[in-house]
Amino acid sequence: MFAPTRLKVQLKLAINRLKMLQAKKNSLNQHQRREIATLLEKGKVESARIRVEHIIREDLLMEAMEILELYCDLLLARFGLIEQYRQASFHSLLCYTMVCDPGISEAVHTIIWATPRADEVKELGVVRDQLAFRFGKEFVLSALDNTENQVNPRVISKMQVNAPDAFLVERYLEEIAKSYDVGWVSDVLAREQTYNDGDFDDNDDDDTPSGGIAEKVCEMSTNSTTDLYIISIIKPGSPRS
Repeated sequence: MFAPTRLKVQLKLAINRLKMLQAKKNSLNQHQRREIATLLEKGKVESARIRVEHIIREDLLMEAMEILELYCDLLLARFGLIEQYRQASFHSLLCYTMVCDPGISEAVHTIIWATPRADEVKELGVVRDQLAFRFGKEFVLSALDNTENQVNPRVISKMQVNAPDAFLVERYLEEIAKSYDVGWVSDVLAREQTYNDGDFDDNDDDDTPSGGIAEKVCEMSTNSTTDLYIISIIKPGSPRS
């Protein structure tokens, strides 16, 4: 049955677990970047390309974890929106099993959808089960299939298991080489004149790395979860967002 106190505790534990995993993955990625820089320095480019795909996936997963952490915080901050309908359930079973306030709808749907894809965060499994008790089985199945399009699209794109775009792989390699003062330049990027000429769709703002869009790897401050973050590319001559 639905237990508000249990849900609160598990949300807090999930936040702690997500923070810990982000820190752990960031530390491992730093070590792996150094190893990739060594491979580039030795001319083992193909090995570096294979290794960097894992770093890209981990970077995206860390970004998704950061969003999930924020959603857990949101549910704690707006917990009254869950409890008020639970109290209403004593008068209406329909309200108990089907109503989800719009103020928490995206957070609830996204957490449920992401739980099977975030198996390192076992606390989310308990959170999902409590949300199932609260909103009903049909609600959970709908969230898992995203039939209502309520799941955050950024989380979907970052947690999809796809091979990273070749262009993104090359940009990562170049930035890693630059960070460790390795004199390596990608031949693939050198031939990709269309990106330098700005020949891409200005209206495509999807941040999925495997979507074929031009993206840019930029250096972030040492406080961030990763050294390299993926942001939408800024067309030459256009103002920065």
